Amino acid sequence: MEENAEITKLAQNVPWGIPRVQGTDAQNAGYTGNGVKVAILDTGIDRSHPDLTANVQGGHSVFTDSANRDPFFDGDGHGTHVAGTVAAVNNDIGVVGVASEADLYAVKVLNNAGSGSYAGIAEGIEWSINNGMDIINMSLGGSQSSAILKEFSDLAYAEGLLVVAAAGNSGNRGGNNDTVGYPAKYESVIAVAATDQNNQRATFSSTGPAVEISAPGAGILSTTPNNTYASFDGTSMASPHVAGVAAQVWQAKPHLSNVELRNLLNDTALPLGGSNQFGNGLVQSMAAIQQ
Repeated sequence: MEENAEITKLAQNVPWGIPRVQGTDAQNAGYTGNGVKVAILDTGIDRSHPDLTANVQGGHSVFTDSANRDPFFDGDGHGTHVAGTVAAVNNDIGVVGVASEADLYAVKVLNNAGSGSYAGIAEGIEWSINNGMDIINMSLGGSQSSAILKEFSDLAYAEGLLVVAAAGNSGNRGGNNDTVGYPAKYESVIAVAATDQNNQRATFSSTGPAVEISAPGAGILSTTPNNTYASFDGTSMASPHVAGVAAQVWQAKPHLSNVELRNLLNDTALPLGGSNQFGNGLVQSMAAIQQ
């Protein structure tokens, strides 16, 4: 992830990724993710941000030290940025998220320096299961597998949650290596690759057989702490587009199981190229809602 620019906006901006995944069309049709609970397993969420405060409904920190025990303090900014892509409020300021009325939960599994443990992430997943979350977004990962992380990712999926994660930022320019990280690589988790404004693979985006679906992840404008906005790059930015689309589609089709929803998102994605780079293609909200 790299920070490109910090800006402050007074009028609302629609980041390019939102219409690209048909999020705007779905909102216009009345599908805003209303009533769908999305856990953001990350560095926390700045709940005081005016573009997020109406949608952040709760949270949990896996840390006990004073600096990191508040899930609504995000010293890193990553989690707040991810949260805005999922569900920044559709108001007259800043940005708008994909699922602009979804319920956000700040599950702080990464500290203010942006690091954490597999055991801590597993604890965040367990909290999400126990607290009735519908969708988990994990814009995080590592190159090593972990028994406890796999166990809880699998458990969440078995319990009916949709589990979405960033594929990783270890791709090479040729896009021909196998570099998807964990937890995205687990079968129970949707691995999300990153695309740019030309629907090309972002050159950093990890590739391999585990890539399942793609979403915008280059130059993504979203919320950052202390009432600011910034553009970030990364599969961390792609994953919340998929989580937001999933919230819209689940509002439209609440009868679907998580497995059925996952299959629908894959079946209605826009093919962009080789599956090792793009999976089934670019996630498309209205296509899924209308199928």
